[in-house]
This record gives sequence, C-alpha cells and structure tokens, in this order.
Amino acid sequence: MGLISDFLFGRKISIQDSKIGELKTRVRGNNPSINYTWTGEYKLQGQKKPTIFILEGNNVEPYRSHLKGLHNIIDTLDNIVEQVDKELKGRPNVKQRFKENWVKDFYLAAITPYNPNTNEDGEQFELNFEPIIEDDTDYVGFLWNNGILAEVEAK
Repeated sequence: MGLISDFLFGRKISIQDSKIGELKTRVRGNNPSINYTWTGEYKLQGQKKPTIFILEGNNVEPYRSHLKGLHNIIDTLDNIVEQVDKELKGRPNVKQRFKENWVKDFYLAAITPYNPNTNEDGEQFELNFEPIIEDDTDYVGFLWNNGILAEVEAK
C-alpha cells in the first residue's frame, strides 16, 4: 500500500524543528522549485491546547523566511497577545468577553502564512485564537505583518 500512496500522494517527508516539533509534507519528485505545504502541531508553552502550523516550502524543507517569521512570533507571543488585548479593549463594538481577560478562555489554534505561495514575505502570518471549549464559536483572528498588528477581528 505504501508504494501506491507514495505514487498517488507523494512520499512522506518530515523535519524536526527546535521550537515547533515535527513538520511534515508529501513530495512528488525532486524539483526544489515546486511549492509544498508543510504542517505540524505542537503545544506551545503557556497554551492550553496544541497549535497547528502551516508553512510553505520546497521538497526539502519549509522556506527559511517562514520558519524565521514563525520563530519570531513564538518568541514574542506574550507581547503580541498584549497588543491584541489592547486593541480589543479599545474597540467600542466588541463583545464584553473581549474587553475582559479573553486570553484565559482562548488558545492559539493556528498560525498560517498570509501569502502562502511566496517565499519573500515570510513575516506575514495569520494567527487564530479559538475558545478552549469546543462548542463555543467565538474567535480572535489577526494579521501579523512584519511585526505589526493588523486586521484584528473578534467575534
């Protein structure tokens, strides 16, 4: 069965990253100019559930610019959350829960590149916080654009 799935979906490749654990993709061929999506899941320090990571790369590894940007986000996550919190508390038309300590009820669910098909803007990511309680449908999402908070949405 392995040969058939390798033929149909590509062969499995994984790398180990010091900050987010294992990242995996499936590769068809050895052409480094073809884009591949690398995914992983890891429970970051201070988070109540694992975060899903989606990065773009080639047949060998995720783009270094994407990994660098992702590492910067992880290293400064507390600061980023403070900026989001300040932004939400300053908005007049946001649910009361986002004006309070929303962080205790949410976790960083996913980090994905904003422009997934490019290697150049590796510092642009979408971050999504979801409630710890699975039946809760609220969320906080925003764009982290080269160290600048943009397009914050909380619903």
